[in-house]
Amino acid sequence: MKGSNVLEYEDIPQVAMDAMNDVHREELEIVNAIHSAIIAENEVEISQLCQQWLEHTKAHFDKENSMMEKYGFPAYHCHHGEHVEALQGLESIIEDWNEGHDIQSLTAYVKDTWPQWYISHISTMDMVTSAFIKQSMLNE
Repeated sequence: MKGSNVLEYEDIPQVAMDAMNDVHREELEIVNAIHSAIIAENEVEISQLCQQWLEHTKAHFDKENSMMEKYGFPAYHCHHGEHVEALQGLESIIEDWNEGHDIQSLTAYVKDTWPQWYISHISTMDMVTSAFIKQSMLNE
């Protein structure tokens, strides 16, 4: 980890689709900005960035889910299920932040829980999904 970043872009596995890689980079930038705001103890910025993170994640998952449905991805239910769980976790931690500004819980989520999940999810679910969708698009 360099500086105050949770992860560097180079730490994230690259998948077969550039559009998915771009979305992953965007999300990483938001999370790194949240971490910087946590270090700076800027609660207003943390709150704004958390809302941006939530909106970005919902759009990210909705896009992937619709692409999996469109191309008939066989493991849709498994991948979609991970999205549901991850979104519930994110909504919960942001709700806790909004209600009580619990910096320790948010910090643990941002520095530990999310990066571990993110790398694992991209390395497994997104890697396979992107390869399947890219091949399906080529076959259209």
